[in-house]
Amino acid sequence: MRVIVSSLEDKKFLRSEPADVAAGLARLGVAEDSQIGSFYLRYEGPLSSENTGFLLLDVLGARPQESIEAATAVVRGKYGWPERYVVLTSFLGGGVMVYDLLTEQVYDVDFEGGDALLKNDQLEPRYPSFLEFLRFYFGEASANV
Repeated sequence: MRVIVSSLEDKKFLRSEPADVAAGLARLGVAEDSQIGSFYLRYEGPLSSENTGFLLLDVLGARPQESIEAATAVVRGKYGWPERYVVLTSFLGGGVMVYDLLTEQVYDVDFEGGDALLKNDQLEPRYPSFLEFLRFYFGEASANV
């Protein structure tokens, strides 16, 4: 599988060292051939959006505290989230966008009850797939497999 986001095909967004991110994906439990794995092996973040205030983090990040790995470690440690959930974005207004490793769905999670619903499998996904999340984040029809 290969996820392509047309607005990110400029050289400045393409990842130069995929081996480093492959190790980070493995630590998170993300399969390289999944939609999210394919995306992060190709593109380097963090990445902003005109459609939302969230910042899409990079797996590793230029500063470790601003990475998917670090943000995921925070919610797993502080809130006891299962390992199946991976934080995708910066924290904004008391919430984050979260990826489910088992279903590939993306959730919009707030920390005023949404986090408990997520942990108890009661929160409805906002996007049925990572690809649909990318289409929202970067604009309609911008992301394709």
